Amino acid sequence: MTSLRVGVVGAGNIASIAQLPTLVQRDDVELRALVSRRDDPTSLQRRWGFGAVYRTVEEMLDSEELDAVFVLTPRSEHVAAVESALLAGVDVFCEKPLATSTADSVRLAELADEHDRILMVGFNRRFAPVYVAARDAFGAQGASFCVAQKNRAGSEYRATFENAIHMVDLLRWFCGGDVVDVAAASAGTDPWEEAGTSALIRFSSGNTGVLMAARVAGAWGEKLDAYGQMRSAEVIAPDTVAVTADGIRSVRSMSPEAFGWATATETFGFAGAVRHFLDRVKDRQEPLTSGWQAAKTQQLLDQILAAAGLPTEEQEGRTWSSKAVQ
Repeated sequence: MTSLRVGVVGAGNIASIAQLPTLVQRDDVELRALVSRRDDPTSLQRRWGFGAVYRTVEEMLDSEELDAVFVLTPRSEHVAAVESALLAGVDVFCEKPLATSTADSVRLAELADEHDRILMVGFNRRFAPVYVAARDAFGAQGASFCVAQKNRAGSEYRATFENAIHMVDLLRWFCGGDVVDVAAASAGTDPWEEAGTSALIRFSSGNTGVLMAARVAGAWGEKLDAYGQMRSAEVIAPDTVAVTADGIRSVRSMSPEAFGWATATETFGFAGAVRHFLDRVKDRQEPLTSGWQAAKTQQLLDQILAAAGLPTEEQEGRTWSSKAVQ
């Protein structure tokens, strides 16, 4: 396979920052089609070089022979688009979360298996250089203790689900094993726009994870601390990782000098996730953030929300998402 024929569903703000810049840089990718709701999508088509534009996923799949589809819409639209592509025999990259419910995530993972398709979800932090370096420090055993924090000013609809799910996924990745026990607490008077959530998770590996997701912080911040095997790793995302082992502390900075021209696309792992997916389409191996991995992360998130007294389902009549679709 010399050229991958790719379709993209949704080209809003996140897609323009995260996935599309990487796709257009690839010599082995042909952007065949875009699904857009814009009245006039000409500027999008010209900017990214799409061969054609369609109004619906079904129109695109009926008209094009594609190898892969990127679903980059708000989460409320993920299930229908992913299902249609899988049933059409096309591999799928879907922005996180895979679905608005764990049951739907499991169903899509099963569907991908049934049709022998690659399904990957964009938990891009697993591909961010600072997190990769920190995780590598602990090898197969994982970190005995891991504290992941995603804090910011203000609140939003289903704040823990929308943003802290990245940190939940990192806790699973760093600690390893299945979930044994979850204790959690939330703050705020509106369960749909919580002020924050904290959780303590025990894994079958014997490792322990701690989540802190505060929406009453003075500023945006994301960091992770991990300990085990007489080693420590400290991440201040997306720029810095410090690993201490054998009495030696090594610090890496994702500066332009150290990392080329550092951008959010690279430092937060968006580009790495896209490259990983395209490689898996070619070699047919399971992605690091497969549909099943996404379902397990979402299942853990549900356990955290339930333990904290927060709803696990969407609020009736509300489909807000931070990812604008175009």
